[in-house]
Amino acid sequence: MPELALMMAADRVDPDEQEFTRLVKLAKSGDSMAFEVIVLRHERRVLSTAMHLLGGNREDARDAAQQVFLRLHRHLGRLDENRAFAAWLYRVTVNVCRDIHRTRAARPTVPLDQAGEVAGASESDQSLVRSEQNRMIHAALAALPEKERAAVVLRDLEGLTTREVARILGSSEGTVRSQISHARLKMRKHMRRSS
Repeated sequence: MPELALMMAADRVDPDEQEFTRLVKLAKSGDSMAFEVIVLRHERRVLSTAMHLLGGNREDARDAAQQVFLRLHRHLGRLDENRAFAAWLYRVTVNVCRDIHRTRAARPTVPLDQAGEVAGASESDQSLVRSEQNRMIHAALAALPEKERAAVVLRDLEGLTTREVARILGSSEGTVRSQISHARLKMRKHMRRSS
């Protein structure tokens, strides 16, 4: 009977989680290719989150992503492959971005992804509108206090649940809901003033 329960439990294990566990074990044993695969699978998420947290500044976001993966490599031996890696990765990304935000003077932001702004006039007009909207969103995000910015980015832009955001930020769910509510209100006001 216990063997049947173990087999049924094994069927419920996500194959991606099994693959990730295997990659972490290989990386811990010194397999640089396994570490590279981990980085490749998560770099877009880290870069996107960093872009939002750092006001759309690509250079700072790239620096943040690099620091996140350096920390991962440095602390790989302590990483528990059976725990939620995504939550750990978001927490490290938020902390690195906080550090960067504190240490660097305010600089003008760069609008989000302007790729694909070629083609016809109507596409060009739409691109300009998107670019302006992105600029306004980043300006509104940059005006928020750090904790509110992190909460709204993780919840609204990264699509995490309130529970996940609370765990990542080390807060209660009620606090996160309050931070997100305040942040959304402040962003709306900021964007109304800017338009």
